[in-house]
Amino acid sequence: MARYLGIIGANGSGKSSACHYFAALGYHVVSLSDVVREEARRRGLELIRDNLVAVANELKSKHGQAYLAEVVWQRVHDAGEKKVVFDSIRNVSELRFLKEHGAYFIGIEVDAKLRFERVQSRQHDTDKIDFQTFLGHDERENTGQSSGQNIEECLKECDRRIQNTGSLVDFHFALREVLLSL
Repeated sequence: MARYLGIIGANGSGKSSACHYFAALGYHVVSLSDVVREEARRRGLELIRDNLVAVANELKSKHGQAYLAEVVWQRVHDAGEKKVVFDSIRNVSELRFLKEHGAYFIGIEVDAKLRFERVQSRQHDTDKIDFQTFLGHDERENTGQSSGQNIEECLKECDRRIQNTGSLVDFHFALREVLLSL
């Protein structure tokens, strides 16, 4: 079984569901976005998507594109975690840094319409948007238009890619098959 896993996918693709699945198997889930949220809170900023993107871009501009991965890796290493799932990886530098430290990457693919439906049903603070705004965020984050974010390029470098278009049971089965293949 893999010691370190990385999850790649666009907003609403099922990354959190994958993380919950792996957590139930004893993996510790670490989100690179937690570093961004901590910094945004420290600055007194509202935790909305645009603020979080701006803070993440600033941190990466100042410290390098792999900065968030480096921070969470150090935390995992210092805590002595043995089985970890890394979430919220959004650029190739982060992915490559974690791969260099032994992470196996799973890419989750879902079309935009289904992802938007899922986002609307979960209603996190950053999800209260219309479809056109969602598509704008999607384009910016997935194709590299937002500094430090290029999910499409990350998906290309994943060790395995799966479709998440069926039920949660189907998705869990696909994740289980990935683990069994390692």
